[in-house]
Amino acid sequence: MNSTSSPFQFARLKTQQIMLLVLAAASPAVLIHSWFFGYGMLLNIVLAMVIGLASEAVCLWLQSKPIKVALSDYSTLVTALLFAVTIPPGTVWWLIAMGIVFAIALVKHAYGGLGHNVFNPAMAGYLFLLLAFPLSMTAWHLPQAATTPTPDHSPLSWTSFVESLSFVFPLIQNQAIDIDGLAMATPLIEYKMAGQSAVLEAYREGLPIFSRTSETGWELVNMAYLAGGLILLSLRIISWHIPVAVIASVLVMSLLFYSDGGSSVVGTPYLHLFGSATLIGAFFIATDPVSAATSNPARIIYGVIIGCSIYGIRVWGSYLDSVAIAVLFANFCAPMLDHFFRPRIFGHDRWSPLKGQTGHE
Repeated sequence: MNSTSSPFQFARLKTQQIMLLVLAAASPAVLIHSWFFGYGMLLNIVLAMVIGLASEAVCLWLQSKPIKVALSDYSTLVTALLFAVTIPPGTVWWLIAMGIVFAIALVKHAYGGLGHNVFNPAMAGYLFLLLAFPLSMTAWHLPQAATTPTPDHSPLSWTSFVESLSFVFPLIQNQAIDIDGLAMATPLIEYKMAGQSAVLEAYREGLPIFSRTSETGWELVNMAYLAGGLILLSLRIISWHIPVAVIASVLVMSLLFYSDGGSSVVGTPYLHLFGSATLIGAFFIATDPVSAATSNPARIIYGVIIGCSIYGIRVWGSYLDSVAIAVLFANFCAPMLDHFFRPRIFGHDRWSPLKGQTGHE
């Protein structure tokens, strides 16, 4: 008997509990990101969650479906979180609104709502904005307080919060505050640890690991996503097949094609794992149970497709952080993978995809 397929699958946790655990697992990385780079990420998340819940409620109301019950499963909050962390801090509010409404209304509810969407809503919303507004989506604007921290490494202040708020809502500006910002192409280019671990370098130089001048920010964020992903694995919220396949594929590809000729685009294997969005993609995005492949063999191939696509698009394509494109491409492949790797039906030796029927041999 195959106990991993219907009807022999039993849920230990309710949907609400699973979604809350995913939010909790991602929270440390979000907090570390905000510590190093300002309040912009938190503003993105709050705004995306509020507008996402409103969009969900409107879509449910239009379909005459119960609103309170659907909103209480917290799936919209997870979608909003994963969408918001891909958006550059300081993105104007109406761009965030367009992206999350596209994700909820068109990608999720146009296909029937939770459990029926073909594509990952968060990544579809991000890619929509990336294609429609490429300049805004590739410029990470940071408040001056985050780019020039004080010598004593003081935490973020009210001043930096108002600066971040002024980016999101351009009409809200305090003229007494000098608004400045840092625009960078992507973390994969700007990050300084192509040769070695920035955490180890900070330790050798005697810098506090959480010092906002030690340049360990992106590395610590990814370590937090890795820790959160391992927690989800230990709680059996996700299976190991997709994350391991994604990470292994990126690692193998980066080892095969690594060049130390000074190209910051190719980068070291370590950079591809800890200086980009690979880890959040592997543990939190690619493992979406609705749009991903379902059987274990299909999940492994699904993860390999994502990992190879991430590296290929990042190195030989036009987009350096390509997790969204890779995941959506794998979403296209998921139904075919599930078709050819359908679990054996109880009571039958195997299923023949060529004949489209079951039977004993």
